[in-house]
Amino acid sequence: LPKGRFSKLCPKYIGPFKIVEVRPKFSNYCLKLLPALMKHKIHPTFHISLLRPYTTSNNALFPNQAKPESYDFRIDDEHEWFMDELTGHRLNGHKNLEFEVCWSTGNMTWEPYNACKDLTALDRYLELREVSKVAQLPWIRS
Repeated sequence: LPKGRFSKLCPKYIGPFKIVEVRPKFSNYCLKLLPALMKHKIHPTFHISLLRPYTTSNNALFPNQAKPESYDFRIDDEHEWFMDELTGHRLNGHKNLEFEVCWSTGNMTWEPYNACKDLTALDRYLELREVSKVAQLPWIRS
C-alpha cells in the first residue's frame, strides 16, 4: 500500500485479472495486471493462497449492479501541501542523501533526496543553510 493509505480502508482483494501462466510446481499463478499496477512495481506472480476465484453477479437477481472497478493505487501529487518544512539532512550508509521532513500532522520522517528534489521546501532549506546547491551541504553521516 502507498504511504498514507490504511489497510482497513482498502479492498482486501482487487481484480478480476486474467491468469496468464500456471506454475503448479510452486502453486504460483502469473496474472495479467493493469499497467498502473505494474508501474507501482507489483509483481504479477502470486501464490495460490493469495488468490480467490471471481464470481460474476447474477444480473437477474441483482439488476444494474455496478461492475467492480480496479483499485486506484495512485498517491496524490499534492504532497508538498502536507509538508511543513525540511528540518535536517543526512548521508545514510550507502551514500544516499536523505532529508528529515516535518509533516503537518507533526510526524517526522526521513525521505530520500529524489522525493524532495522538486519541492520548494528544499529551496527554503538550502537558503537557510546559505548554500545554493545540495552538493554544498555539510555531510552528516547517520
